[in-house]
Amino acid sequence: MDIYTYVASSNPYQAKSILHKYGYSAVGVSTTEDLGVCLKKLVAREGEVALNDVLESHPDKGIIIEKFSVKDEHKNCSGNCKCGEKGYHNFGGNTDTAKTSQSSNQTSVFILAAALMLAAAIIVKN
Repeated sequence: MDIYTYVASSNPYQAKSILHKYGYSAVGVSTTEDLGVCLKKLVAREGEVALNDVLESHPDKGIIIEKFSVKDEHKNCSGNCKCGEKGYHNFGGNTDTAKTSQSSNQTSVFILAAALMLAAAIIVKN
């Protein structure tokens, strides 16, 4: 059983509603397997948007999201956390944000100085 047949068998009304949303009719579809094939063809024709609608109506989506979502347990860990998780937050692997903000401040000053020099060169040329 594929995901389309599973969604169609768990909630045929919702599956027909998805087909109707995209302008397709489920008239004459008698089994959930046929309804699953219709959903599969819909996704093949309409693409990712239709797939998202099918996945939104998945009966076990709450369990799947809970199982595979990112845990917030280690969001405050530093780089030397005892739990084994790394708490890296920036490109250099350093959790110290003071160095990052100092670097961005230096970059901003450099850009400002370059803009002033360019403006001065344009004024002197004219």
